[in-house]
Amino acid sequence: MTGLLAKIQTMYRLSLAIGLAMTQVGVRPAMAQQITGRVFDQSRRVVEGVQVVVNRHDLRATTDSAGIFNLELSASDSEIAFRRIGFEPLLLRTHPLPPADDTVLVQLRTAPIQLAEVTVLARATKPLRYAGTTKYDEVFLRQRVGFGTLVTREDIDRRFEFHTYELLEGVPGVSVWNGPPKRIRFARCQNPTGVSVFIDGMLQIPADYRPRSDNDEPVIEMLSRINPRDIEMIEVYRGASEIPAVFHWNGCAVIAIWTRWNK
Repeated sequence: MTGLLAKIQTMYRLSLAIGLAMTQVGVRPAMAQQITGRVFDQSRRVVEGVQVVVNRHDLRATTDSAGIFNLELSASDSEIAFRRIGFEPLLLRTHPLPPADDTVLVQLRTAPIQLAEVTVLARATKPLRYAGTTKYDEVFLRQRVGFGTLVTREDIDRRFEFHTYELLEGVPGVSVWNGPPKRIRFARCQNPTGVSVFIDGMLQIPADYRPRSDNDEPVIEMLSRINPRDIEMIEVYRGASEIPAVFHWNGCAVIAIWTRWNK
């Protein structure tokens, strides 16, 4: 029993001696160190959004709007990488570590990015001749959507008509009689009082209009007052379901005339 106790005491004294020796040679646990740095480019402009990666895989910080980052490093960390799209990546060794009160300055070089070929397609929203005006923009928008039928200035020039109502001949669903008496009929709107006329967006015939006689049709009367040479285009809506909200009223068809603009 005495011999066992002596062995235990000897082992204790040996362990204590080894611990004291390690302390004397400076072997202490590794301590973390706080690092502050700033990233800028070759033009001395700060770079925001740079990723700071430690040991190639550990993302520990990102630079702020002033290009500044704060990072905690330990003695076991071997390298720091800085990366951002548009810049060449930069790799720095961490040994020896900079003093804790120093600011690490990091300079990145811009790296142009080669993009694949880009094809840009554009479609005109209106004919080039109308580039200097916005008067007819809504007309062309309705045309692209597919509302109604548009009689263009080119159509008018080809017709050489003396009366505006004659320009509606050939529009699907519209019949024109030169008379006597002169009449316009829509396939889905047989009542003459159900057709309204707009000029430059303004309603010309009120919905409660009633003709004075069988030969007095309001549409013919109104269209006869307009010279075809003064017209730029005509929108025709042949049924209540076609009429856009901008021309909505208690009728079943619309003739919208747009006069020529001053160039």
